[in-house]
Amino acid sequence: MNSPSLETKKYIFYSILYVAFFVLIARFFYLQIYRQAQYFQESEKNRIRQVVLQPTRGLIYDRNGEVLVDNRPSYSVFAIPFEVRNADSTLELAGNILDLELSEMKKKIRTQRSGFFTPVKLKRQIGFDVLSKLEENRLDLPGIIYQTEPRRSYPSGVRAPHVFGYLGEVTQREIKQFEHLGYRLGDIVGKKGLEKVYDGQLQGLRGSRYIEVDALGREVRVLKDKPEILPLPGKDLHLSMDRNLQEFLETRMDTLRGGAVVADCRNGEIIALVSKPDYEPEIFTKPIPPDTWNELINDPHKPLYDRMVQSLYPPGSTFKLVLAAAALENNIISPSWISYCNGMLLFGRRTFDCWKKPGHGDVNLFEAIEQSCNVYFYKLGLKVGLENWSDFARKLRFGKKTGIDIINENSGLVPDQQYLDNHYGKNKWSRGLLLNLAVGQGDLLVTPLQIAAMSMIFANRGMYYRFHLVRYIEDPIDHTRRWSMIDSVRVNGISQSTYDVIREGMYRVVNGAKGTARVCWFPDIRVAAKTGTAQNPHGEDHAWITGFAPYENPEIAFCVLVENGGSGGAVAGPIARGIIQNYFDNKRKNLDKYTYDIR
Repeated sequence: MNSPSLETKKYIFYSILYVAFFVLIARFFYLQIYRQAQYFQESEKNRIRQVVLQPTRGLIYDRNGEVLVDNRPSYSVFAIPFEVRNADSTLELAGNILDLELSEMKKKIRTQRSGFFTPVKLKRQIGFDVLSKLEENRLDLPGIIYQTEPRRSYPSGVRAPHVFGYLGEVTQREIKQFEHLGYRLGDIVGKKGLEKVYDGQLQGLRGSRYIEVDALGREVRVLKDKPEILPLPGKDLHLSMDRNLQEFLETRMDTLRGGAVVADCRNGEIIALVSKPDYEPEIFTKPIPPDTWNELINDPHKPLYDRMVQSLYPPGSTFKLVLAAAALENNIISPSWISYCNGMLLFGRRTFDCWKKPGHGDVNLFEAIEQSCNVYFYKLGLKVGLENWSDFARKLRFGKKTGIDIINENSGLVPDQQYLDNHYGKNKWSRGLLLNLAVGQGDLLVTPLQIAAMSMIFANRGMYYRFHLVRYIEDPIDHTRRWSMIDSVRVNGISQSTYDVIREGMYRVVNGAKGTARVCWFPDIRVAAKTGTAQNPHGEDHAWITGFAPYENPEIAFCVLVENGGSGGAVAGPIARGIIQNYFDNKRKNLDKYTYDIR
């Protein structure tokens, strides 16, 4: 067989060459012209980096403009996924400086990555020594950057951790749940208290700028041809809380368990709110070590638990006011109805004691409230009946949340016939349960906030204003203010004559010769109150006191609870006296700051 001629070989060679050249030109056209925009954009990503500018979180002020919660700068370290994707040596060096395992960092980058060039947070709030080491090794750490983030501080001395709450890194669940807020992995968000409730206002809006980086990821220059978007700071919260009264209560109750609340009767503003024991708010301003967290959650005194909002207690004798209202409105008794107390009531085979062993003798309704006679209200409870009693408890807003702007509020429990049938079995509970309920014991459970709300209703003769801590939200740039709406509810089904009787009884508790809250008497301030000593199956009795002042034109309603404190008048009473004295002393000194707004 003849081999191809030289001309044929040349033809084949040039044909292959032309085809190869054509393929090369076509590929060049495809890459450089047809797909030019895409690959230019990809190359720009390598050269240009978007830097997110974090906004300043809004501050929290008291009613007089004093800063309660402030910001301090702190540094957090991030990794840029694209630049460290095959750089174990870089991550190992960073891990040695940050005290992080390589596997831990890789897992964070893998699970939290939202883009090749979006930084992933490796560690929050590094110290200055760590920051110095990062700077020293900057050339050897391409793709490792640090940024400033706000860290909360509490300059006023007020702790109030259950009110303020704390910050932490956002979770995947929160990102999905609050999609409208635009959370991203690594963001610092409110976790509890006001920080959580008002997180959308406190956060502010992110800004951004663009920088040029070299092949090692080092910043070369800020690009001026791309617009820089400045961050917008978060809005400030101005609370109704008074720092002086809050600090007084925190100090006064520091060694106790329980809490206290003081509210403005005229608009529902919370002037002070304390739950004890609590914890140092600074604990949560940085990543909390596991041993510290375990210590907090395993503490038998439950410092993380907000006793004023979440805890449920039997209200004891403070609830006798509800029974009195039910009896008066149903025309079961008149205020002059007299019952004899010999220190006990025999009901079936059981004996129900009065707190005063010798008894109170003959007492009418005013005297029964003043002296807190159990036997009088045992008998009254049997007359009123369960359904009337539970109906009036609900009229006075028990069994429902007060609506305060703090999360996890408990609604309490008002037992009625359906509840008792479900709990004990149909027709398997006796009328003896009514005797316990009549004096605020048994299955009845309330929060201290609900008891304070009851006092506000009696003070205002039927008007309840929703409790709230935030007076207004202010934009720090243009100083516009958005005031909290004052929600009011009129309690129906209770006449003014009934309010007159209840208020008079509460007045005698403080001002009567045999009143159980004589400790709250002042020569120049007329105070109305009701004490309570609630039996506790797990220890000593709980001490209660609630009330309002001044009697004629009420300004404040208050409630104090001391767990295992014993007598309400002897233990909770002096704390209530301190509240009244502190409030009115401060008002005399700063009259202009104690005005209230009808909005």
